[in-house]
Amino acid sequence: MTSSCLQAVGLRRTYPDASGRRHTALHDVDLRLEPAESVALLGRSGCGKTTLLKALLLLDAPSPADSGAVLLDGDPVITGRRRPGARALRPYRRAVQYVPQDPAASLDPRYDVVSQITRALHTLRAPGGPDGHEAVAQSLLEALGLPRQSWRRRPHEISGGQAQRLALARALAPGPRYLLLDEPVSGLDPALRHQVLDLLAGLADDDGWCVPVPAPDAPGARPALLLVSHDLAAVARVCTRSIVMDAGVLVEDVPTARLLDAPEHPAARALRDAVPALPD
Repeated sequence: MTSSCLQAVGLRRTYPDASGRRHTALHDVDLRLEPAESVALLGRSGCGKTTLLKALLLLDAPSPADSGAVLLDGDPVITGRRRPGARALRPYRRAVQYVPQDPAASLDPRYDVVSQITRALHTLRAPGGPDGHEAVAQSLLEALGLPRQSWRRRPHEISGGQAQRLALARALAPGPRYLLLDEPVSGLDPALRHQVLDLLAGLADDDGWCVPVPAPDAPGARPALLLVSHDLAAVARVCTRSIVMDAGVLVEDVPTARLLDAPEHPAARALRDAVPALPD
């Protein structure tokens, strides 16, 4: 295996209930995401998917009872509760980007579509300066199909589908090596869901990769995708590998085609059986 990867090693995360007792959300989870992979993280609501995603994004606040490490290319980014400051984390945040479940809510209402991207690049101290950031933003918006007449509009003036594409453009702008997506089609109407899945399938396919911002250490490469969902039918169109989580444990890690055909763990079978018509 290549040493270039994003890893969780022995991640344990706990949370308190109303009485103060702590419950375990992640039980010593190990996960490895290789370059250019397209991987689904599946499981029912409350199984720990979002907790694991937040840990990989370094957005959680581990308690003294928590443990484990997040590594990039074999080097620990955090171990236990210890993590660098915001400035030291900029290279990691450029390498590992995120598309939230509700992209419209993540957009700043004060700024237009292009500025949502250029401000993110400025915050991350991405190379290129203001003119370069503007060029990157416009190239991405065009590549992802946002019409030019929307580029100077504010978030409340664009559609839900355009907000989803804008969130993708903003995440892709720094040239990440790993792109983490949280329930990207949850709650969308059927037509918009189809559009977003088409777009993600293109991002997960070398032949469909059209984004003009490559990772700096791998020119022309597309990022790996980790797509968090409870919807096996959706991820089957995008991901070649699927990981099933149940009660804070990774219980199955197989090619998606095998999960569709012959799931082994009861939680995996429940996901497969919930799909009314299995995709090809």
